Amino acid sequence: MKTVLVVEDSNTSRDVTSHFLQQGGFRVLEAEDGQDALNILRSRHVDLILTDIMMPNLDGWGLYKEIRADKSFNLTPFVFLSVLDDIDDQIKGLTLGVDDYLTKPVTPMQLIARVNTALMRSERLEQYFHRNPVTELETEGYFKKRYMQEVDRCRDADLDLSLVVIGIGNYVSLARGQAEWFAEAAATEAGAVIKSEARSYDVVADMGQGCFAVLRPNDDLQKAKTWAEGLVKDWDVSMIWPDTEQRIAVDVGFTCDAISPSDENALAILKKNLSSFERKW
Repeated sequence: MKTVLVVEDSNTSRDVTSHFLQQGGFRVLEAEDGQDALNILRSRHVDLILTDIMMPNLDGWGLYKEIRADKSFNLTPFVFLSVLDDIDDQIKGLTLGVDDYLTKPVTPMQLIARVNTALMRSERLEQYFHRNPVTELETEGYFKKRYMQEVDRCRDADLDLSLVVIGIGNYVSLARGQAEWFAEAAATEAGAVIKSEARSYDVVADMGQGCFAVLRPNDDLQKAKTWAEGLVKDWDVSMIWPDTEQRIAVDVGFTCDAISPSDENALAILKKNLSSFERKW
């Protein structure tokens, strides 16, 4: 279920818009103005922002500029829903780079269709990236491509190559006990730690659902295992649940494998390691 943040100072309009979206199968968060929206975005995962323009404290124009100044929202669709139906306002919004501009009144079917279109466009765009611009980790598809390239290179040069797969062991409990967005936020934090501890030439990818793959060229199995053990030993990632301010630990485990020159099906080794962290929902 995708989460939409509805930003609107009118209680009536906000309730109506939220109702339309909920009927369309979306989870909805609500904010009274742009500043309230920024506070929510600091602690909650949002898949799309749907906002009015004329609001107190921080209007829609200002909110858009604040959002796009933060790289963590690079791929978050941003849609205006406003009574400002003048063509100049629409051109201004689209020129700034918003994903869509809707004018009130809007029918439920129109709203759902435009929101779904913006989400699908964002998902297609994300597939083209070799590196996720939010987490700065390699994507799963790019990792598999680089993985096979490194396997061939190290095999031809008779060099060591090791694979480390790191998984958040309590990812499912974080998603079930708190919220799915909370588990995703924990994964983002975990990915940042793994990236910071990797070498510049290691390939680090987010494989989804709190699982990460690290390719370590020129490392034999013992070296890779020592690195992974040190990472887990010094692990100090935790998240604060905003409703209670309780600090919740993010637990990790890992697997290691050496990719030897005799391994004909290296992808099977990758699949085997990833399968040990498959999520049981």
